[in-house]
Amino acid sequence: MKSEKGKVEILEKYIDRENSVVEYSEEMNFYMLVKLGKKEEVSRILKNNGFNENTKKALSDDPIQSLKYHLVVTAGVLARYCIEGGMEHARAYEISDYYIRKADKALTGKEVADLNSKMCMDYTVQMEKQHKQFVYSKQVVKSIDYIYSHLHCRITIPEIASYVKLNENYFSKLFSKEVGIPVSRYIMKRKIEAAENLLRYSEYSCSEISELLSFSSQSHFISRFRNECAMTPSDYRKAFYNHTGFNR
Repeated sequence: MKSEKGKVEILEKYIDRENSVVEYSEEMNFYMLVKLGKKEEVSRILKNNGFNENTKKALSDDPIQSLKYHLVVTAGVLARYCIEGGMEHARAYEISDYYIRKADKALTGKEVADLNSKMCMDYTVQMEKQHKQFVYSKQVVKSIDYIYSHLHCRITIPEIASYVKLNENYFSKLFSKEVGIPVSRYIMKRKIEAAENLLRYSEYSCSEISELLSFSSQSHFISRFRNECAMTPSDYRKAFYNHTGFNR
């Protein structure tokens, strides 16, 4: 069994901590910046990284059509990322559909490239507004930080309430009101997200990941993962495992 320090070091290597991206490809880093509503960073990347037939893998013999396909892929990924970040499904796919339809009518590569940049910035601006709507109390912010830094442990509501110096019942109600889901549900979602990253970007086995995240047993981990992701950890790894970064 790994030491507590060993668990923390492994998790810190593979887990995104909401405002920082660790061990991700440049492409995945970009999607995370959009999800977080980081306008300046997204704008800088769009200016420095050209979106044209010379920088994108050919998906068609027609270079313009190839760029359109890439825009469609980007639109789909951004929609999913922004939904994970709190954007309503309908709004996320409304933006996606709008730019895909516009791109379908584009006649030049520059038009497609310009549409791609506008789409990325549109999502980013929407996510910036989304984040500004959610202003958590000091105690809830501290509790979220505590959860992220203790994913390697069995986290209980009483210990979090004690950490933020609130009555357990009051803290639970406050957290649910501000975050929108119960504390226990939030903890499980963060643990499963950590497991997803480990399955994608590490070679740790299912049993090792279960231990790293302090599930009571491997079967419990598999059951909770299936409930969250609609597939087993093994199936998830087969579908998404990547040595270097985001897998298209």
